[in-house]
Amino acid sequence: MPTYFIGIDLAWGEKNASGFCVLQKHEGHLEIVELQLLYSIEEIFQAVKKYQNSTLYVGVDAPLIVPNREGNRAIEKAFNKDFAPYKIAMLPVNRNIMTQYTDIIRSETLYTLLNTLTFTQGKLTLFEVYPHATIAVCFHNNKILPYKRKKGRNSTFIREQLLIYRSFLEAVIESHTIFSENIELLKGKNLKHYEDKLDAITSAYTLYYTQNNPHKIYKLEDKELFITPI
Repeated sequence: MPTYFIGIDLAWGEKNASGFCVLQKHEGHLEIVELQLLYSIEEIFQAVKKYQNSTLYVGVDAPLIVPNREGNRAIEKAFNKDFAPYKIAMLPVNRNIMTQYTDIIRSETLYTLLNTLTFTQGKLTLFEVYPHATIAVCFHNNKILPYKRKKGRNSTFIREQLLIYRSFLEAVIESHTIFSENIELLKGKNLKHYEDKLDAITSAYTLYYTQNNPHKIYKLEDKELFITPI
């Protein structure tokens, strides 16, 4: 029974790309089986469904259940308290924020669809993940890697950080074409798409890493929903 680790860097808006990655341990090495950009929730669902006759561990970089209209969920509150010593925090998650992008919360729709999958063999294990935390704990001495676009960070700086980010992943995953792309030539949307793919890889790696390494699971509404290395 094959086992796959799937990472989804889910875009909150309909028009933006989502990174999608599938990892598999093969002959002692962790390999990228599939890496692409997808757009609609249906595309993502079908991409996961292809592996339905396997054991799947799926990590989604997006909130899967959002019961609160305002403020923070219990997950963010607990995570932010635990990671405060390292100055790592998640942004607030609530329905008012999430529906600024679309009328529906796409991550909730994906969560519902993925839970309709049936397995005659194998199983589905599904969690929210946070790439910033995985990078910090696994690769960067418990420090945030500032690779996200923010005020005061120009494209040159972002490229430098993505090179560092890529080197972390290259150290634990077998060679793949994404690791040989010339980041210096990327700009605008292409630079963002490259970041999306790296985040998808990290989302998948989070589920792989936490199988046999220290981690913490946070609950919401009595569901084990969010997982992070610690």
